Amino acid sequence: MKKFRCSFAALLCITLVAGCGSIGGGIGSRLGGPMRYINPEADFSYIRRVAILPFNNLGGDRNAGERVRGFVTIDLLSRGVFDVVERGEVSKVVRSVLRGGGYSPGAVAEADNKTLKLIGEKLNVQAVILGSVDEYGAMVELSMRMVDASSAVVLWEAKSTVRSTSFFRKIIGIDPLHRSPMTRKAVRQVLDTLL
Repeated sequence: MKKFRCSFAALLCITLVAGCGSIGGGIGSRLGGPMRYINPEADFSYIRRVAILPFNNLGGDRNAGERVRGFVTIDLLSRGVFDVVERGEVSKVVRSVLRGGGYSPGAVAEADNKTLKLIGEKLNVQAVILGSVDEYGAMVELSMRMVDASSAVVLWEAKSTVRSTSFFRKIIGIDPLHRSPMTRKAVRQVLDTLL
């Protein structure tokens, strides 16, 4: 009986340790965190003010882009690193600049160098943050990048995936995460790679 208890305890420890590897949820956690790129020549010290452009929405929920953009805005403001232009003002400028190209909110919007420079000038920002919601369901997958507004050079880019459940949560019977906590976690993981 004592041998059985020791074997069971060892099996339980192995199971818990294996499950802990995916508590953070998502591909990035199992691989050591979100994927990221920082331009080796980037100097972030000149960036005082940023604009968060509307997110491209590639997920199933048509409002996912604006929801994620809201979480990004709040998280970025709470860190106090940059001044952030108000979302309504950004949307108004983006609509006016991209109107000729048939842009509609939530649709995939490709901004070339000239467009980014014009948006940057109109909003008086040094950099813009662009992003996309790649998945928004049982998992939340986000991509974000910061681009210099005058040169359109990518300064930073990151991607994170958070799943609604993990092996550990399944084993101990914890309910899956809902979209808001998953979104908040994915946004935090992405921004933690920059700030």
